[in-house]
Amino acid sequence: MIHAVRIALLTIRLVMRTKIALFFTFLFPVVFLFIYAGLFAHGNPEAVVYMFGPVVTLNIMGSGFWGLGMQSVVQRERGSLRRYRLAPIGSGTMVLSNLLANYLLGLPTIGLLVFCAVAVFHMPLKIGLLTLLILVTVGTFAFAGFGLTIASVANTMQEAQIYNNVVWLSLLFLSGVTVPLPLLPHWVQRLAAFLPATYLVTSFQAIMVQGRPLAEHWAEMVVLVVSGIFGLLFAWKLFRWEKEEKISSRAKWLSVTFIIPFLITGMWMNTRQDLTSSWAIAYRLSERANRGADERPATNRALLIEDFEGREAAENILKRRQVSTDAAHGGHSTAEVSLISPGAAGTQHALRFKGHLAPPPGTGKGSAMTWLVLEVPPEPKNVHGIEFEVRGDDNVYQVSWCPGGAKDSCPLSSTFVPIADWQTVRLLDGWLAKLPAGSPAPSQWQLVISVVGPPGDFSLDIDEIKFY
Repeated sequence: MIHAVRIALLTIRLVMRTKIALFFTFLFPVVFLFIYAGLFAHGNPEAVVYMFGPVVTLNIMGSGFWGLGMQSVVQRERGSLRRYRLAPIGSGTMVLSNLLANYLLGLPTIGLLVFCAVAVFHMPLKIGLLTLLILVTVGTFAFAGFGLTIASVANTMQEAQIYNNVVWLSLLFLSGVTVPLPLLPHWVQRLAAFLPATYLVTSFQAIMVQGRPLAEHWAEMVVLVVSGIFGLLFAWKLFRWEKEEKISSRAKWLSVTFIIPFLITGMWMNTRQDLTSSWAIAYRLSERANRGADERPATNRALLIEDFEGREAAENILKRRQVSTDAAHGGHSTAEVSLISPGAAGTQHALRFKGHLAPPPGTGKGSAMTWLVLEVPPEPKNVHGIEFEVRGDDNVYQVSWCPGGAKDSCPLSSTFVPIADWQTVRLLDGWLAKLPAGSPAPSQWQLVISVVGPPGDFSLDIDEIKFY
């Protein structure tokens, strides 16, 4: 270990003496930050948060493939390793020293990226320094394994460049590093679940954009660590001191087992229903920040009834809601209403109606209801009805609109069974049909949500209530 540290420090000294190496190590990543933050995020601090993960991932990938990996091949091609061969060190020491040097050179670069993002673009640092260090360490370790594996199986510099370009370009365009995953075709999103860069990009964005804890991405971190271990083992076993030493075809095929952890993880991630929806939420939040929360087109502002936003949304919503259950009929169902984050279409909040159904004896089905008073703007011209976004479990729900306080005589309701992802529910223009003749439309309406189902928990989210 002492020998590995000494060789790593020697490698760092050599890098510090080379101007071109300093440029590509420290300044080149900052150039990419300014391109992503300035051109793609338009300098918006909240949008820069979304772009920061891809920038860091791009830097880690570059150091693994074109730094550490190519450096190993160059040392072998130029005969630089010969001077170490007679020393009392083995191939494992050389591999470990290269990995350590790559990691120690990468940490100041990440620090420089954070400084520029915060100081120049005023990016809110929505990630703990320890969490950031863990992500960078795991990512560097994983892509070092990638780079070292390619360097181990390549017999020449030209061969290494071909392998690097194939893998590099695949990760660059299919994992969210350059093009946001929600903008890619659905089959590409499914394919992205098998790529290691996707795990790092989406972990950054979930933590920094959605405020998710790192613990929710333990599977991605585990597979990245496992891939790094595989890469180091291959680099150690297939290490060559001289360029005249050639690797066998059997050893090349053996190195293909490196992708096994990604195949397993990709299949597992594709079974998760929230995979693509989580990516979409992060992207929508970024787009919303990029456009600005108050920059809705005038027509959209006129159509909007309630999106559960604003500083006082939680307090106002909870003041204007009531719940009831089947307790009067002998049931023991419970229900509550709260605000959750994030909502649909990139909003910050949505309304959640949840509880537990415990039916009255002999009925088999429990029921619960909530009604919420909403301030409804004057109805615009050429309106067909109202719509809202919902998601939930497989219980049967009924949503109604009632003028004023007439929650027991709603003119129209819609019954549906929601799915796990957001969907649109519409009520036609008939919801105003039963108002007294000549009476003006009331400014207050009640949103009435009820659920009827077998014993068990229930949960329904609703957001973006508007005319259409």
